[in-house]
Amino acid sequence: MERALYHLAHAAAGDVAVAVEHVDDVAVFRDGKIVLLEQDKSTTRSEARLLGDRTRAIWRTLQIWLRHAETADGAHCQRYLFFVNRWVPSPIAQLIKERSCGNTTVAEIVEAFRRTGSKRTTAKIQILIDDVLSRSDASLATLISKVELVEATDLAIDRKSIANGLGLNPRADATDILDSLFGWLTNRVRFEWSEGRPGLITRDEVLVQSHVLQAKQAKSRFLPRAAGEIHVDEELRRGQLSRNFVEHLARIEAENDDIVQAVDHFLKFNIEKHRLVRAGDVPDVEWSHRSSRLQERWAGLMRRRRRELRGQRNCDIGQTVLADVTYDHRETLDGHPCEELYMTSGHYHRLAEEDEVWWDPTFQKAGENEG
Repeated sequence: MERALYHLAHAAAGDVAVAVEHVDDVAVFRDGKIVLLEQDKSTTRSEARLLGDRTRAIWRTLQIWLRHAETADGAHCQRYLFFVNRWVPSPIAQLIKERSCGNTTVAEIVEAFRRTGSKRTTAKIQILIDDVLSRSDASLATLISKVELVEATDLAIDRKSIANGLGLNPRADATDILDSLFGWLTNRVRFEWSEGRPGLITRDEVLVQSHVLQAKQAKSRFLPRAAGEIHVDEELRRGQLSRNFVEHLARIEAENDDIVQAVDHFLKFNIEKHRLVRAGDVPDVEWSHRSSRLQERWAGLMRRRRRELRGQRNCDIGQTVLADVTYDHRETLDGHPCEELYMTSGHYHRLAEEDEVWWDPTFQKAGENEG
């Protein structure tokens, strides 16, 4: 599955799809035609001979590839890959590897296969060898010219390569995205198999899924943390009692519980806003727009309560407005629901700190006439 995703991530533009366990371990299609076949060989045993000169792994694979090359579909296949998770030096595998560096020729590899096959034994592998070598040198050379040996690199390097191929946002948690893609890919392939179809997945499907996962992850990053997850030091809380927003609360004789909550919400809002600004998940202009929306709502409620509660104490009017705007309302953030109350209440107290809102209806902002 990881190799399938690797090919999908690095596929060139066009109608590209990858099948798993269809024709070969991995098959890459472009415009409906097979352009690459891959045989994956993995082991955890240090003594294992993945591609030994007379192993079934190499001869059975060659048989499959030759038979495919001899079909009408085979004319479109340009690459045949052996993928190994660990290198085991054997003469033929070494020759295939060296050809990619120009250190040996196709003819030399064909000769090596012929030489290995001439050492006849009664082992079952000889049947496979004889079938492969029944082809002409020209047929063998045509196939071998398209054969490559690919060795696994460090997992972290492979994953970074896949992430780059898929164009993942650099700020995304690539490990989480790729783990989810592998799970999605496995489920999709299994479903296709259960329906009697080859497990064929297109690059476009993978790109759509990766964008869905990135959007989900971005939303998770974007959402403010739960209030309980934000630690505020008690000494820092006590240091806020001389703040201007607390003075606004004192002007309306706010209860101690209101002051305690205001300080808590003020600090948590500042902490979380700072985190979101640094992450860049909320556009800077949204904070200004949000402040304007909150001020507009506050101004409307202040006018309403002054009219409805005319004749009552200014403290009572102020406490009512305070409750209206900080007890229940949860203002959206960049068009998304923002359910954490401290993100609205704390924002209001931040505005009160700057004399942009207030609770005492008789308060007059410096330099302005009473509103």
